[in-house]
Amino acid sequence: MKRFLFSKKKYAQASFCLLLILAAVWGCKKKELVEFSTDLALNARIVRLADSAATTRVQVYADDQWELATSANDWLQLNKTSGSGKSEFLATVTSNKNKLPRSLEIYVKAKGIVDTIFIQQRGLTPAIDLVDANMNAVAGAGKMKTVLNTNIPFDKIKKETVYRTAGQENWLSGISYDGTYLLMDVASSSSPQPREALLRLSYLDALGTTVKDSILITQSPVGEYQNAVKKDFSYVKALPAGEVTEDIYIEGIVLVDKGNPNTALNPNSASNKHVIDKTENAITVYVQSLDGSSGIRLRMKTAGDHIFSRNEKIKLWLKNTSITKTTNPATTTISNIPSLNVMEKVENSTPLVAREIYMKNLVDNDVYTYVKLKDVEISVSNGSYYNINEGYEFRTDCYPTNIRDIDGNSMYMLTNSGVSYRRNGQQVPQGSGDISGVIVYENLARYGGNIGKYAIRHFSQSDIELKKDRDQGFSNVLVEWDRFRSELQTGATLASNPLTPTIGTGKISHSEFADLNYTAAAGIYGTNDFNALVPDPTGAKGQITNGAFAARGWWNTSKNRGGALMIQVATTNITKPISLQLEGMVATGAPREWAIEWSTTSNMDGGTWNHVADFTFQDVVNWTSTLLTQVPGYKVMNFNLPNSALGLTNVYIRIRAKNKNVGSATSDVGGTYSTTVAAYFGHISLKYNK
Repeated sequence: MKRFLFSKKKYAQASFCLLLILAAVWGCKKKELVEFSTDLALNARIVRLADSAATTRVQVYADDQWELATSANDWLQLNKTSGSGKSEFLATVTSNKNKLPRSLEIYVKAKGIVDTIFIQQRGLTPAIDLVDANMNAVAGAGKMKTVLNTNIPFDKIKKETVYRTAGQENWLSGISYDGTYLLMDVASSSSPQPREALLRLSYLDALGTTVKDSILITQSPVGEYQNAVKKDFSYVKALPAGEVTEDIYIEGIVLVDKGNPNTALNPNSASNKHVIDKTENAITVYVQSLDGSSGIRLRMKTAGDHIFSRNEKIKLWLKNTSITKTTNPATTTISNIPSLNVMEKVENSTPLVAREIYMKNLVDNDVYTYVKLKDVEISVSNGSYYNINEGYEFRTDCYPTNIRDIDGNSMYMLTNSGVSYRRNGQQVPQGSGDISGVIVYENLARYGGNIGKYAIRHFSQSDIELKKDRDQGFSNVLVEWDRFRSELQTGATLASNPLTPTIGTGKISHSEFADLNYTAAAGIYGTNDFNALVPDPTGAKGQITNGAFAARGWWNTSKNRGGALMIQVATTNITKPISLQLEGMVATGAPREWAIEWSTTSNMDGGTWNHVADFTFQDVVNWTSTLLTQVPGYKVMNFNLPNSALGLTNVYIRIRAKNKNVGSATSDVGGTYSTTVAAYFGHISLKYNK
């Protein structure tokens, strides 16, 4: 084998040559890196911006001239349409607040090469929310609906119908959206078996996010009601409570749309008393007889079985349903009704018109019928239809607004938390007029349980037809205290009186003291009311500072009559009926049971004190453990004074604690009586008819 030997000199020469070659190569490479050359390149392909107006820079790399282009739009502008070499351009977008996310393509062209930049801008989070998980249709053809909450144009939503029952297809059509309800037409079915279809709704937004929801639609077969006998409402109301065994049906008119948020009282969840269970609202239907003279409440088996629309004429099979009753008033509720029992539902050809009536003429048959109460006004017309501490809105569902009429009668108008106009920044009407709705009987534990024999539920803001201004009402205000007038207070004594009436002339005094001191230490001081028109969800939550006054321990007395708050007024020259409006609540430990009495003398231990009414104040809510009997806002009441209190120089009205029954942290009874806690008054007034 031959060996190749290099001298040290030749080896050194060879190494030197190799180094020269490597240096040349590296020099070329370094020059290439420093002198970067490309026909077209960009520093970003996707630029995502916030929903506010903004400007962003985009870098273009090119050897020669380049051009920009984009589709026509009204929200993105470029500061140039061309450039050369390595340079940048600016893209400016307008605000996209309260709009869905959007995206636009910018095309960059150089030397026949086209590249794309996607400008994306955030916005609203897209939402598709079908309130019901299922919807049940009757065997006959008809139109169905369910509540859909979405902020996406319906034509942008993808709809996909999957028919699950073999051989049963294309029985759904006309899928549309009216802004509240998802609507569809259902073809009639002659099948002896139910059939199902799944409707899927989805949307892919400009940021690449998909939102979706679906609803299962089941169409029932024809029920076994071919031999059922028609009965009127009076017959059904005479049936005993319990299961209906007779093969009978009724005809009636539906009074409220599926999905209306003010249909029924929603209780707190059985498993969590701090959460509202809205099932009751979802399954409740009010139906009146064809002549409107009698009403029945229906409770469907599930929310999906509630398939009714307002002013539909229905035939309902009652066999195997369940009847419950109340006696005062006499009411009838039919429960556990599946949609299979709906024999027929068609749109009524006659418009639904409320029957006009005065409170004094209401009878038990009017419960669950649609009426228009005549000549009414809101008793304490401050704030909104929902004057509560909004921090408790998710724990307490219903607020009762006291209303009174020209004849001196009063009752409550009920508003659920889901009503959109309950607190929308508008002052409630202060004049009189008419209120339409369904007459109901409900027990509100937070407001003392029995709130009266009749109440009314409105179903739209147009149902409340009251004049705007107070001078457009039927009442004159004799005297009114609607806040603690701290602007009048200089010091702590009667030298300045923050309980000076806002309207009229009168005096509030304490039965145990000649004068009142106006400090928290002394016992009377300003506190919060909850009648702000637009509550701050993170701040005041509906509170108005000094919108009310607190009176501490004024029931502290050893005398049999108990402590009392005294109102002094003159009714001279008043000949029309007069009434007292009172708004209040108590701290836990203060008396809950009260009496109103009047006299012509201020002598608390002498003279004749005439009984007007007994009432209860409820304990104010506690955040740690909110009892079902605690109020999140002031309770309003209206009391009529007798005609013998008219035309007098001095009338004294006392609000007196009847006993020492108080609540506790765990119950509305059995608490420890206290003289260091307060009763709270948001409003006291006396009114009489014009």
